[in-house]
Amino acid sequence: MTTEELYNQIPADKRAAVAQELLSKLQQAGGGQQFAGVNPNNATPQQLAAMHEHAAQNHPGVLQDLGKHPLLIGALGAVSAYELDKHFLRK
Repeated sequence: MTTEELYNQIPADKRAAVAQELLSKLQQAGGGQQFAGVNPNNATPQQLAAMHEHAAQNHPGVLQDLGKHPLLIGALGAVSAYELDKHFLRK
C-alpha cells in the first residue's frame, strides 16, 4: 500500500485533522513552505502523501511525532484491521 493509498483509506474528517497536525509540525520544524496553500479541511490524499514524503526526506522527527498522535494511531488501526480482514480473513 502506498502512502497515498493509506491516506485515501482514512475518513475525510480524520484526514483533515491529520493534515492540520502535519502542517503544524512541518511549520514548527521550519519547513513545508510549499504546502502553505493546502487547506487542511479538504486536503487530498495526494497532498498528504506529498507532505508525508517531504517530512520523511527533510524532517523525520515530524513523522515520529505524528506517529504518536492518538488520532492517527486510531485511523491507521482501523485501516490496518480492514486490510488484514480483506487479505487474510476473507476468501
